[in-house]
Amino acid sequence: MNRTITMNLSGIIFHIEEDAYDMLNKYLSTIKGYFKDSDGRDEIMSDIESRIAEMLQEKVSKTKQAVLMNDVESVIAVMGKPEDFAGESGTTENKESTAGENKTYSENKGRRRVFRDPDDKVIGGVCSGIASYFDFDPIWLRAAFAISFFVFGTGLLLYIILIIIIPKAKTTAEKLEMRGEKVDVNNIGKAVNEEFEDFKKRMKNFGDEVKSSENKERIRTAAEKFRDFVGDVFFNMLQIAGKIFAFIFIFIGIALMIGLMATIFGRGTISIFDSPMTSIHFSIYELSSAVLPNDLPIEFVVIGLILFIGIPLLSMIYGGIKYLFRIKQKNKIVKYTANILWLTGLVLLTYVGIQVGTDFSEQATTKQIISISQPIGNTLYLDMKPSAEDDLDVTYMHHRKVRFGDWTMISKDDKSFRLGYPEMNIVKSETDSFELVAIKSAQGFDKKDATYRAKNINYAITQMDSIILFNSYFDIEALDKLRAQNVKILLKVPVNKFVYLSKRMEKIIFDIDNVNDALDSDMVNRKWIMTNRGLECIDCEGLENVHKH
Repeated sequence: MNRTITMNLSGIIFHIEEDAYDMLNKYLSTIKGYFKDSDGRDEIMSDIESRIAEMLQEKVSKTKQAVLMNDVESVIAVMGKPEDFAGESGTTENKESTAGENKTYSENKGRRRVFRDPDDKVIGGVCSGIASYFDFDPIWLRAAFAISFFVFGTGLLLYIILIIIIPKAKTTAEKLEMRGEKVDVNNIGKAVNEEFEDFKKRMKNFGDEVKSSENKERIRTAAEKFRDFVGDVFFNMLQIAGKIFAFIFIFIGIALMIGLMATIFGRGTISIFDSPMTSIHFSIYELSSAVLPNDLPIEFVVIGLILFIGIPLLSMIYGGIKYLFRIKQKNKIVKYTANILWLTGLVLLTYVGIQVGTDFSEQATTKQIISISQPIGNTLYLDMKPSAEDDLDVTYMHHRKVRFGDWTMISKDDKSFRLGYPEMNIVKSETDSFELVAIKSAQGFDKKDATYRAKNINYAITQMDSIILFNSYFDIEALDKLRAQNVKILLKVPVNKFVYLSKRMEKIIFDIDNVNDALDSDMVNRKWIMTNRGLECIDCEGLENVHKH
């Protein structure tokens, strides 16, 4: 029984007898020593090891998994012994040149295989590889493919198929097989050395050509032409991009100017937002009449907007036209006039903003006790009056809606505004009766002014037996202007009495505390009882503690 060891040769794992391994290792070391002065020593050894590994793979099988001594001897016999080639010198070579020429053809030839030649290729090396296999000039095969490309139309498909099915000669051994030369140590070493010598020769010729004065002049001239070409292309691209942007600026400026003039002079409607939660549809005149103090002319806003927005738009259009038609003349009068007009618009709008802002200096709150009748039973049913105005998607001929979240303003007519929504809360009553309180708030120049506006808020409810119908909006006088008016409704419920919230109440109830920790949206369409701990749902199966964390 012989001892075996594991060997890695050219990336392939072999199990080899110890004696066979020693022989192979000594063989490779000897070859490496002979090629120590060669420039391509590493490449030579890599190709030799790759070829030996390929041959050893053919020696093993499922029934014979170890490399034996006779396998290594067979490989060495094929590859050639070092003493057969390493001792050759120039003198010996000259003396034996005649004898070498008399060697038989079969001694220098090996098996041929078809590969794609990477060293003599035009596209993929197919023609040169096939020509090497059949030993003829590849120019004729290339000519045949060229004719088939343009005449028969099938040459391209055939060439692609051949590229796919014919492997490329990557190693020196494969290149030798492609030319039909014997793949042994001697030929591998010669082939690699020839490649290195050819490469050094090409590099030397290339270096001499690069260093020549004629080549330096050609490079300098080519670099200057390339620089001028790139500069011209870049400049032309900038010119084209500038004209495109100039046209876009002119178009946008004209479109915005038309929109501004149509909105101001045509009393059109501006739509800033348009979504289910936030939508603004109004005209400049409607918004100004709702916000501006009574003694502040609306013309201040109109002129200010025209100057503040219109002057930059005109400047955009003017600048675009100048660039588009290459007008380089600068007119200082136009520049200074535009700046003065824009500053005038800024001053007017600033003055309007200050005047409006001072009307929001103070806030006041008033309470209104709304008289309601006690229900015959212990339950008070809460609902909202149905109104077409609740549909925020409806546009009225004489109404404009401004909506931010839960706050909505509708211009009802010239005498009053309608605002919504009020906020409603439910708390425990300190008595044994239902009570309803409306807390109204507004802002003004001072406390007196703010209080006056708060008291002027008109909010009413309707009661039918045990049902209370709430308005979804409250009205203010047009002369009071929009000064953050708001209404909060407070319903006080006695202990052990009930309230029922309809689905429509979801619009006005706001953050009502309850024992179940239910959200406002979960409180509607349910009946609630007031306990000492607070509101508690009595028909909320599965709702308790759902929202507790």
